[in-house]
Amino acid sequence: MRKPKKLRALIKRAKTGNLYAMYQLGICYQLGRRLPQDMNEATARIVRSAEGGYAPAIQWMEDYFFDDNADVQSIS
Repeated sequence: MRKPKKLRALIKRAKTGNLYAMYQLGICYQLGRRLPQDMNEATARIVRSAEGGYAPAIQWMEDYFFDDNADVQSIS
């Protein structure tokens, strides 16, 4: 099945280093929107965005913690 045009555009922008797109793609993976739910992939995308200084991604990282297996768990 072909991905929707908006999703393909988001993936393309994320691959070029757009911090907003990386974060949004991570959220899509986290919530299972238009992509299979995958917390490891979500974490990788959002962490990369946070490392670039994108404030919502930094906040996301502050709201979650990582266990020894790199799984993400909510602290709330």
